[in-house]
Amino acid sequence: MRTKGSKYTKALAKYAKELNNAAKKELGARRIGKNRNYGVATGKLQKSLSIDRRSTSVRFFSPLPYAQFIHWGVNGTKRSYNSMYSFRSKQPPTEAILQWMKDKPVQARDAKGRFAKRKSSAFLIARSIKEKGIYPLRYYITAFDKTYRKAERELTTAMAADLFGEFEAQVGSVTMKPS
Repeated sequence: MRTKGSKYTKALAKYAKELNNAAKKELGARRIGKNRNYGVATGKLQKSLSIDRRSTSVRFFSPLPYAQFIHWGVNGTKRSYNSMYSFRSKQPPTEAILQWMKDKPVQARDAKGRFAKRKSSAFLIARSIKEKGIYPLRYYITAFDKTYRKAERELTTAMAADLFGEFEAQVGSVTMKPS
């Protein structure tokens, strides 16, 4: 019987915290091409990664609406990432791209080297995202793959300690319990 004070529950809580921190690191460490911190503009997604602990289960989540699209990726009209999400007739909102351009900061130039207008640049970036999609950054899956082998031993040892801690044997007048 697993209670709040059980060794397994404590080991699970410790691993959940470790996994969440590894996912945050993975999200910030991803590099694609020259972009050293791909997928991170403001750091809000990293900060929002949270854990919801129940007595015997753990749920990882982010309250941000775009977190699932960053994790699983989005198929574009010309490129596919085997994602459950796809751009079809609509493209990302230009306002979101404008905000990203301000946060990053990004300023596009035209063919003659002059700065282009932000609104037209944002529209072109949104159209490009629609065509190419969003590359998946499976930060929780990668973090799980990196941390599970080490935690597996601790979790199974804690579960066995809780399980065998429940047993006792009585032989005549002597009662035996695991220590």
